Amino acid sequence: MSAAASWSVREVLPPATATAPAPAPASAQAGQPDRRLLLTGTTTLTPLGPADAAPGRSPAPTEDLAAHRDRIGPRPVGDPTLLDVVARAGLTGHGGGHVPAAAKWRRVLRTTGPLTVVANGAESEPVSGKDGTLLRQRPHLVLDGLAVLAEALGADRAVLWLHGDDDGARRAALHALEERHRHGTDSLQVEVVSGPHHYLAGEGSAITQALAGGPALPTARRPVPDPHAPRTLVHNVETLARLALLARGLPDPTTVLLTVVTPTGRHVHEARRTDTVADVLARTGWTVDTPPQAVLLGGYGGQWATWQQVCDVTVHEPALRAVGLGLGAGVVVPLAAGACGIAQTAQLAEYLAAMSARQCGPCLFGLPSLARTLGALVAGKPPADTLARLRALLTAVEGRGACHHPDGVTRLVASAVQVFGPDLAEHAAGAPCLGSGRPGFGVPPAAHGAEVRP
Repeated sequence: MSAAASWSVREVLPPATATAPAPAPASAQAGQPDRRLLLTGTTTLTPLGPADAAPGRSPAPTEDLAAHRDRIGPRPVGDPTLLDVVARAGLTGHGGGHVPAAAKWRRVLRTTGPLTVVANGAESEPVSGKDGTLLRQRPHLVLDGLAVLAEALGADRAVLWLHGDDDGARRAALHALEERHRHGTDSLQVEVVSGPHHYLAGEGSAITQALAGGPALPTARRPVPDPHAPRTLVHNVETLARLALLARGLPDPTTVLLTVVTPTGRHVHEARRTDTVADVLARTGWTVDTPPQAVLLGGYGGQWATWQQVCDVTVHEPALRAVGLGLGAGVVVPLAAGACGIAQTAQLAEYLAAMSARQCGPCLFGLPSLARTLGALVAGKPPADTLARLRALLTAVEGRGACHHPDGVTRLVASAVQVFGPDLAEHAAGAPCLGSGRPGFGVPPAAHGAEVRP
């Protein structure tokens, strides 16, 4: 490793009081730095968008390089044996897909072209804030993970990819890179790239296309790779933070980063994997006397579940998958008993249809049709065949897109049909349910024509 580090920034587009954390392990309670947590504390954020602290709330502190080293020691050098460490630990991605990290490494190692490794901090879900919070609180943990990944796989290029509107994460990353430059921490140049502010700009294949000079649009169907073509490996920033601990011989934290929306605000919280969904809501400010009627898991492209289905399930991906659910990008949004799940789903479907890639029939025609059909149901005067049309659209769209975005929308709508069946029947009969006019949770305005090209 060279004595001096280098770093650079390439702008693709210009950037347009904490709640109580879970009890710390005994070592931290005794005054010792806690080596097993990813965050420095729970933070309450603005309602939507980047992970900025809510007005009047103080963000949790940012850990500088000296404190970072005091807590977990200097960064080790990455080498090929790290692949075995990652495989034994069972490290998976934490951006939504939960793909085993070792499988992704082995796939890129089958070919020999120039390799770019990417730390993906661009959160596509407007309600999600865990990645931005991690970058604000412990940027060196993420950058350590990116560095050891690049060294272990012999990468030629390292990139931190952010949404164009997340100025807070960008500033935290640049400050951390300046610190590392002064102390000669890394030898590989790191580019901080502010990508488009678009729902799909954080998807792995969209990042790959954008870094190659194309549009930041996702693809699902890939040709047989040329063994000498350029390669790109994208990991979520939380995955890289966990990698930084594994590379030091520390265990993968038995915690999960969640963005939770309750009546007290949007919170980023580090929960134990043994906590139930009910535990998480209680710790992040669910103050309503009655429990929620349902919970949206995974974000806008996630799934609805009834409270009875999910309240006693632990926030651990295998436990949720065992009951047909999943955390996705780590989003947990309860829907209050008085709100209308069909109306809320119609708002989400309209937003997701507007934020599609517009590169195939399901995106151009299927998603808008789904949104309009749900809107007609919510209005209370749907045609007689509306329910049959809704089910036919779900069948026609699912699995037929050029990328996976339409599948996320159909998963959301299909789960709403199942969870909010009685309300759906009332709407279809022309009598909007009692909760139709009651607010659920926020949805940003649909950004028609949002830029997707660097």
